[in-house]
Amino acid sequence: MITLVVHGIMTRRVLVQGLLRSYGVQTLGVDNGRDAVDLIAFDVKFDLIIIEKILPVLNGLDIREIGVRCKMLGDTACSGENERQAFLAAGVDVFIEKPLDPEHLVPILRELDW
Repeated sequence: MITLVVHGIMTRRVLVQGLLRSYGVQTLGVDNGRDAVDLIAFDVKFDLIIIEKILPVLNGLDIREIGVRCKMLGDTACSGENERQAFLAAGVDVFIEKPLDPEHLVPILRELDW
């Protein structure tokens, strides 16, 4: 399984990648939505994208609009039904409030046959 972690803060991105790697998941990390789209345009295939809502250059909620089709997990510090609805309306498959922890992540990985 290959997962793309899209997070504007490097330390957070590295923590999420470390968590994924501890479960044997290959990861790649970028700090903005435009870099994520560029990787996909170069035909890099991802099984899962973990993305936050507010990013430099291109927001996480805009990724689906430009053709990204793999499973997406929205990761945000904001909570509440409005936040969840915004992610789901943008086409994110799963919404998780930070911090991303194994209790929430492992079932998603299992669903993807990791």
